[in-house]
Amino acid sequence: MALKSANQAIRWLQRIGILVWTSGAAIFVREVLKSFFNFKTEEGALANGARVANTAARFGTYVAIDYGLWFVSIGIYTTAKTIGLSFFWIFVAIWVYEFIVAGAFIVFYTRTGEDLSLGVDFRRAMDTIQEKSRLAGYLAMAPIIVRAIVWTGPEKIVTFFRKEIGTVPRTIAVLLVLTAIQALIWTVLYELGYGLVME
Repeated sequence: MALKSANQAIRWLQRIGILVWTSGAAIFVREVLKSFFNFKTEEGALANGARVANTAARFGTYVAIDYGLWFVSIGIYTTAKTIGLSFFWIFVAIWVYEFIVAGAFIVFYTRTGEDLSLGVDFRRAMDTIQEKSRLAGYLAMAPIIVRAIVWTGPEKIVTFFRKEIGTVPRTIAVLLVLTAIQALIWTVLYELGYGLVME
């Protein structure tokens, strides 16, 4: 009987521990989402709902534009390959294109305050995560940076790290490096894809 009571007590303690952990995790996720959507406690549900709608609209616009721009990039590669340009000059053409596109997103953000890439929103969320755990913040940041370099575009990194980058010359330098990396990755991928198609 005493053993049964002890087992029941242990189960209850485990359940309480799970409940405490779950509620703590839920509160943490809620705080991160509040940061991401930039909710203001003094504003009502309607204003905060408008913030969610604005974020969703920016995200949808960015994804649509991003895919459209990717098709343009494929067109640049195909045209350059067709007219017989070397790998180096194709890379340069795609690099210039990527730089212009990323620069346009940065200029749009600077002039309108609307960050289509959501880099600013992700930064707010990451800052909230880092308040709890620096390691968790770095782990949350890593996929954002990798995805931005490989796929979505360097403009997300520039808006994400805008405080650290600071000046216009630094922004241009960062964009030049990041767009060069992205252009090299995609030129290699296009080259591999083109070779497979031609075979």
